[in-house]
Amino acid sequence: MKYCVMASLRFDTPAKVDQMAQAVKDFIAGKLLWGQAINATGSIIKDYPSNFVEIRFVNEADMNDLFDLIKDRMVKLPVLKGWVSKHPCLHDEECPISCILSEKYIKE
Repeated sequence: MKYCVMASLRFDTPAKVDQMAQAVKDFIAGKLLWGQAINATGSIIKDYPSNFVEIRFVNEADMNDLFDLIKDRMVKLPVLKGWVSKHPCLHDEECPISCILSEKYIKE
């Protein structure tokens, strides 16, 4: 089992996107990851400065800590609109089943 954090965030300035992306990059440095870590920036969501994250960890504590970091920064930066979620991920199992979110925070 692996542990996944996903986020889709929309900001009002590119500088805020860069701050979030750098915080995620700094957090995952040296962590045990599984698969490709996605921390994409640009005008992903309706031409707004955006950040999309999809990262799977080997350790559950890392998932929880990244979820909390993103959720906290969604308020402090602030995010115009977006969500962050976490879930145990079974993509590494012999017979993978669909993931079920364990927690999701939404800002509308």
